[in-house]
Amino acid sequence: MRPRRSLTVFAFLVVVWCIAAPARAQNWQPSRTPDGQPDIQGFWEAGPGANNAGHSLEEGCCEPEHNRMQNRAADNIGLRQQIVIDPPDGRIPFQAWAAARRREHLINLDAPTALEHIEPEDRCSLQGVPRSNLRGPMQILQRPGQVVILYEWVHASRVIPVDGRPHAPKGAATWQGDARGRWEGNTLVVETINFRFDPVGYNRQPWIDSHGTFYTDALRVVERWTRAGADRIAYEATIEDPNVFTRPWTIAYDIVPLRQKSYEFIEEACWEGVSVRNRLEAGRLAVASGKVRAHSHNEQ
Repeated sequence: MRPRRSLTVFAFLVVVWCIAAPARAQNWQPSRTPDGQPDIQGFWEAGPGANNAGHSLEEGCCEPEHNRMQNRAADNIGLRQQIVIDPPDGRIPFQAWAAARRREHLINLDAPTALEHIEPEDRCSLQGVPRSNLRGPMQILQRPGQVVILYEWVHASRVIPVDGRPHAPKGAATWQGDARGRWEGNTLVVETINFRFDPVGYNRQPWIDSHGTFYTDALRVVERWTRAGADRIAYEATIEDPNVFTRPWTIAYDIVPLRQKSYEFIEEACWEGVSVRNRLEAGRLAVASGKVRAHSHNEQ
């Protein structure tokens, strides 16, 4: 009888632990910086569920079996999760004209015949927001009144004031936009506007992903960085541009610590011309042979 009693006690303790686990997660509190900000400092990267999301935010979005395996912990095999969580179908809500223009981008991307058909990232340009957060390692630093994000990719950075100052004048457009932040509990809320916009050269500004998701000067991005545990930042970004999209839409994924300990950024020596010549030659051959198609978001 004693073994049975031991098993009963063990089972009871397991049940109690499982019931208490969500409460422990909800009660988890981050440490604080000297000026009282929740501490989100460290080296981070997008979690495995967001793998390759900078290439296409829609990739893997609409396959029920894929999502079932990814979103159930017991079945999680490291597949891409659905990144666009709103709309629920996982698709970016383009207006009709914008969807047609994006398709033009994808055709040019698959068979480029001119330099302007090459995606901005491949020309060593800054990634913009929110795409920068999907492009490899980042380091978050905090100082009184500021949150600073350093990116390994082309040594980009974002300086986010959290001291209540207003946005810069509308004409002060930049590739990374003009960010202003505030703290709501353990969540850093960042509103970014004033992004670089070129109405003629669509690759003279960042794309939201590699698959031609573009914007105008009306773009507004609101990010929510929530320190949800010692090894997790729950990240959301709501993207709106009434000139391009039918409604605001939201992406979400986890940001996790870098697996490498004592990490240091290495030199990111991006060279714009490293692959351009070969890609243009291949694109011209494809056009000449009539093998032109829209680049698929399920391919690289």
